[in-house]
Amino acid sequence: MRVALCLMVTALVAVPLALASRVGPESYRRPHVVLPWEETHALEAALRRGEPLYCGGGNANTVALTFDDGPGPYTKRLVGLLHEAGAHATFFVIGNRLAYWPSAPQQESQVGAVGNHTWSHPRLTQLPMWLARAELLRAQHETSSDLGRKPRLFRPPYELHNDATDAFVRSLGLVEVLWSATSGDDLKHPTAKSVARNVIRELRPGAIVLMHDIHPWTVAAMPAILKAIDARGLRAVSIPELLVLDPPAPNQHCKFAPGGD
Repeated sequence: MRVALCLMVTALVAVPLALASRVGPESYRRPHVVLPWEETHALEAALRRGEPLYCGGGNANTVALTFDDGPGPYTKRLVGLLHEAGAHATFFVIGNRLAYWPSAPQQESQVGAVGNHTWSHPRLTQLPMWLARAELLRAQHETSSDLGRKPRLFRPPYELHNDATDAFVRSLGLVEVLWSATSGDDLKHPTAKSVARNVIRELRPGAIVLMHDIHPWTVAAMPAILKAIDARGLRAVSIPELLVLDPPAPNQHCKFAPGGD
């Protein structure tokens, strides 16, 4: 009787551990709380890769929701929705908007990561290089002051970048992040329904989704989007978490979704 009981206890312990340690296409079955040092190592690896990030490797159940052009009057509500759902995201903030919502970076950091989206959202490649550098540096300083630490991510406005801007971004220790899917929330006559439909259609492992937290219809679409993410067995993560849990393969190139900013 004692032997049978021991075997039963061993099985109850061993089976979950065996499932948790599985590797391959279903490695995502093991829950993973990403630690700060893991994010730091993953960001350094992405920086050494030397090219913009468009998506993850597609080998885990992670999807990265990203929000540009904030903060704004709807950011606090969005942060609340993400928190309630246990979801994470990445916010690319415009430096000159932080004077109006100085507490936003701290709030955003509670549900993900905060990145640099320049000081005034210009077309960087159309500026003299000294002015393009000033745009990044001023935004980096302002965001660092409000956040308490330097951002490690950057997204160029209007997706406009070139070799010179890319080199300067890397010199600041910033990983340049673009996207593989768009929400259409900045097109003509969007609605919460159209935004939700566009995003849900693009939900797949490794996707980086472009949205904007300055639009009320985007925030209104979030409950449906978060519900769909959960229903599909996916996990909404920040960009640093994506780099840890589902890094892109060497020389991997994602299908780029043009449009947006």
